[in-house]
Amino acid sequence: MGSYEDAVRTLEVELRGVEQAFRDLTHEQWQTPTKLQPLDETQPHWTLFELAGHFDISIGLTVMLMAEPQPGQVGRDRTSFFIFPRSEVAPVVYDYAYKMVEGKTPEQMPDVLHETFTKTTEGARAMAPDTVGPGYYALMRLDEFVPSRVVEAVVHGLDITDAIGRESIATPEGTALTAAILDDLLARKTVAGRPTDLADDMAWVRAASGRAEHADPRLPLIG
Repeated sequence: MGSYEDAVRTLEVELRGVEQAFRDLTHEQWQTPTKLQPLDETQPHWTLFELAGHFDISIGLTVMLMAEPQPGQVGRDRTSFFIFPRSEVAPVVYDYAYKMVEGKTPEQMPDVLHETFTKTTEGARAMAPDTVGPGYYALMRLDEFVPSRVVEAVVHGLDITDAIGRESIATPEGTALTAAILDDLLARKTVAGRPTDLADDMAWVRAASGRAEHADPRLPLIG
């Protein structure tokens, strides 16, 4: 799966692309709805403004882990982080994005994200890979949490570009790491082996994350 240093470098490049994508948005584009479907279909889709709020907390969880290192039994890894009851977690995640942008303007969000992203990658480089801390659901090692943030960056990066009709900003390295984690997730949740028509990593990431429809009943794996 590559070294920890490779994972941190990949995350840094992905987050740089995400930050720039947000900086490039026009004022009108910030209000563009994403294609993410809320669990409660009566609720509105996040706009790119709320998606930026989600990025702030989802990547910022790394900073929280590093701020509270503690001994204890590790309960999750890069793959099992994405195994959870969606009916319980999705509403909390949905609402928290709105809370993260309260009192902020779209023009402020790129700088907010820059600060969070910088603290994440600089902190990850400064700390030992085997640092253990809170990983939202359970204790996790830092070298397992960082790759899970690459998945967040790649998948939600698609949400930015899909909303405004741009090409994906994901790097080959970020896409490959995300695809590998989703391969492992498929094996843990159901029957291993991605569909033969999804050999391309980006096609696989899109289908496995629900960013593209696919007839395989095992999909999507994450939303």
